[in-house]
Amino acid sequence: MNAAHIPFAKAHGLRNDYAIVHAADVPTGSAANLALHMCDRHSGVGADGLIVLQERDDAPVLFLIFNADGSAAELCGNGLRCAALCLAENQPASIVLESAVGLHRADVCQDPHGGWLVEMNLVPASSEASLDLELDGVPIELHVICVGNRHAILLSQVSSGIQMLPQLVEAVSQSGRFPDGINVHLGLLREHGMMLYSWERGVGRVHACATGAAAAASALGPGRCEVDMPGGRLSITVPEDGGDIHMGGPAEMICTGVYRYCGVEA
Repeated sequence: MNAAHIPFAKAHGLRNDYAIVHAADVPTGSAANLALHMCDRHSGVGADGLIVLQERDDAPVLFLIFNADGSAAELCGNGLRCAALCLAENQPASIVLESAVGLHRADVCQDPHGGWLVEMNLVPASSEASLDLELDGVPIELHVICVGNRHAILLSQVSSGIQMLPQLVEAVSQSGRFPDGINVHLGLLREHGMMLYSWERGVGRVHACATGAAAAASALGPGRCEVDMPGGRLSITVPEDGGDIHMGGPAEMICTGVYRYCGVEA
């Protein structure tokens, strides 16, 4: 095997972390395998996912996202904010990215404490038939909502419900309805928003999931919702007209470097 030396940046949005590379630096056809190796937290850079950016003449920057297990994802809100900050090179800027599901205009600005905030659109939410399950003999109903990718969400008033997340993930998996997997979330409702706990397909439990936050907020209906997660807070606005959901939240650069990728065939 030959080794490829791939420049990368690493960033996080609410502790959801990503390695970011440019398509020109990635050996042809190896992005999924690169994600599997690079995202490993013991033998790689360590990340929840790999973002591949392709800058094009007179066109938005192409945004590709791969989970830590090498599987492709359609969209990632925290990843979009990190990519926008990376492209802005720590300067205020407006960036347009194109994901597998649409265009996203990001406004990168500095907060009063010197950090970076990114305000941007995602895509409209679309609802599917709810998923009815039993958990410990108790009937529950999960919202199934797509915001670029699919999410199964249980909204609950029980503040101690976080303990049921692994059990909830297992029950959704055993339902057989989602053979390719789905992101699973538990939203604990509050007076002015919710606390959201997330399990992402191809990653596992994460500190934050922005498209999941958008899906959970849309389950509550139009309006602004403050979604707290273990990694921090996102402000989500669901429009009355069913248009693009708006997301606002932080992003932070962690480091840059060069990754020695040994998965290249001679």
